[in-house]
Amino acid sequence: MRKTIRVLLAGIAIAQLAIVGAQAATATYQLDNGSISGAINASDGTEPLDNWFANEFSATTSNAIVGVQFGLDTTAPGTVADVVLYRQTSLQGYTRVYTQAFTPLTGNNGTNYFLQTVWLNTPQKFNVGDDFLVAIFMQNVIAAPPNDKYPFLMDTSGVAAGSWWDRSAPNTFNLDNLTGAAPVDQNLAGGAWNPGANHLVIRAMVPEPSVWALGGLAAFLTTIVRRRSK
Repeated sequence: MRKTIRVLLAGIAIAQLAIVGAQAATATYQLDNGSISGAINASDGTEPLDNWFANEFSATTSNAIVGVQFGLDTTAPGTVADVVLYRQTSLQGYTRVYTQAFTPLTGNNGTNYFLQTVWLNTPQKFNVGDDFLVAIFMQNVIAAPPNDKYPFLMDTSGVAAGSWWDRSAPNTFNLDNLTGAAPVDQNLAGGAWNPGANHLVIRAMVPEPSVWALGGLAAFLTTIVRRRSK
């Protein structure tokens, strides 16, 4: 009995280490160059709008996405945002596969930028070669001074390829319909402005291979414990 308990405790400890390790030892899908050119929202003028911004990546590993990093400036108190993941299922079409709400940090009107990490409650696996979108969605972003908010950050790369944007009237955006989305250096239909030719600061994180090995060891020990307990 004592030996079984020791093995059980060891399995639990290793499993916990695997979870912590997945959050600590990560590799990152990243388009931005790490330098910030400014903060934006999706409004042409002063109207409040639902804001949807995303970066597109191609999976180079079969490891699951375990977290998303989001560069942000100002948000209104009480704002709730969503991390949304999409898989490309046709030449020009994406299918939503995961949505998770989170509370974005609140910045200080351009004086403080944040890189917020959102750990996924359920890691999402993409196969090598899959194209996928990592989006941040916020409803009803205020654009009228003096209370206007600029949640999204852009880098200084001068390159827009892979960064997308869309918007709608407040509380009406359809996360499953991206037909109106455009590269961030292009105007949306009916619009007269675009964010510009830079990448968004939206990243995806996957655990390093050693972390998955640790998780496998935890599963192996758990199996041993179950067999011995019988």
